[in-house]
Amino acid sequence: MTDQPGFASYLTIAVILGLSLIVLTGFAGDKDSTNHKQNLPEIDKREYDNIEKATFALGCFWGGDARFGAEPGVIRTRVGYAGGTTKNPNYQNIGDHTESIQVEYNPEEVSFKELAEIFWAYHDPFAGSYSNQYAKILFYHDSTQREIAEEGRQEIAEQGDGTVATRVEKLNNFYVAEDYHQKYRLKQNRTFMESLSEYYREPDELMNSTAAARLNGYIAGYGTPDRVEENIGNLGLSPKARNRLASKFGLDTENNK
Repeated sequence: MTDQPGFASYLTIAVILGLSLIVLTGFAGDKDSTNHKQNLPEIDKREYDNIEKATFALGCFWGGDARFGAEPGVIRTRVGYAGGTTKNPNYQNIGDHTESIQVEYNPEEVSFKELAEIFWAYHDPFAGSYSNQYAKILFYHDSTQREIAEEGRQEIAEQGDGTVATRVEKLNNFYVAEDYHQKYRLKQNRTFMESLSEYYREPDELMNSTAAARLNGYIAGYGTPDRVEENIGNLGLSPKARNRLASKFGLDTENNK
């Protein structure tokens, strides 16, 4: 009489098959992720050894998001809520938070001090805000950022006539805002969004894209013709979108079709 496999044998086979399935699924997922990355715009294929964060509040976060997104060395931007104690705020219930922009940047290309200088230049630091939602705050992440922020505030105070209303505060929490607030200027332009929709499957992918950050800034009028010309071929744009961007900055449209 032939022996029938016991429960232990069936269990061993099941474990082996399960592990094989996990390995194959993981391999397929890694391969799919790699292929997806290869299909991204050139500017989003770049990898960085070091990425640092900075957080600013400049009134309505749409404008600040565009301004910093156009800056060389900035890798990605996101808008959200910071500075308060309300748990899990949103646009309808922001509580005591302030609309803010968080920037991830490559410190080898742009320093926190340079970003802070942009912050100070972007608003009137002597003018108060009519609500805490739109307050002007330079948030620091560590002691080095705090020192730079305080020095900048002191320089502004010495140069101006009056009391500096802009605050310098430690960042405790940053809550990412709703999808429809991310890259707001970009999302108002169908031509550019049609180009980027070929690369970004999910809202988070668009939010975290360097190409999207640059375009969000360029569309709002930030950046220079030289910078746009340097980047225009790396943003994943269709000929129509490239032509439109080139025209906006007075570049030769014939070379950007």
